[in-house]
Amino acid sequence: MFYDDLIRQCLLSSTGLVFLFFCLWALIQPATLAGTLGYELKEPNSISEFHAIYVGVFAAQALLCLLAVFRVEDAALGDLVAVFLLAQPVGRLIAFLRNGVPVGLLRVFFVLELVAGMAVLLVRPSV
Repeated sequence: MFYDDLIRQCLLSSTGLVFLFFCLWALIQPATLAGTLGYELKEPNSISEFHAIYVGVFAAQALLCLLAVFRVEDAALGDLVAVFLLAQPVGRLIAFLRNGVPVGLLRVFFVLELVAGMAVLLVRPSV
């Protein structure tokens, strides 16, 4: 493990910015983001679910990252950010087993989620 507030804040900030970016993309051009991810927004339920996740949940994750940045000494907040990040590749593993490995951007997301989540856990706040 490595102890450094500034590096942990940078990791948390960059994670929050990524979530904010996707949240804004989903707000501004939902069909484009959905198409990039392999979704089709044709029915009210698919549109609702897409916005619930990519706007609602991602905005909440960005806010959690922001809180964790400003309260870096509270390791639990940053660790929650890491748990949310690492929960995504866990879910993707279930999909891998059921339907195979995704291609393109989602494969990249899998790796980035693992690396970012582990990095946040490995860089601890100063004691």
